[in-house]
Amino acid sequence: MRHNNSVRRPSLANSKINTDKSAALSIGDSLRKAKTNLVFSRLLLGILAVLAITVIFIAVYMGYATPIWNYLTDVVS
Repeated sequence: MRHNNSVRRPSLANSKINTDKSAALSIGDSLRKAKTNLVFSRLLLGILAVLAITVIFIAVYMGYATPIWNYLTDVVS
């Protein structure tokens, strides 16, 4: 029976998965890092989407979008 505390890694599944150049990470560590990056990127995209909708609403409310709206209606008709 082996008593070392190393993580078992399947030979095919550990084919050059590296997210940290200074250490050889296990599959679980790589997946946790990818999940963290995914959460941050989704949060960033959500914040940017809310910001874009807010800017469009303010442009319409303040009247800055009226020339664009007039141009688009003239082109369509």
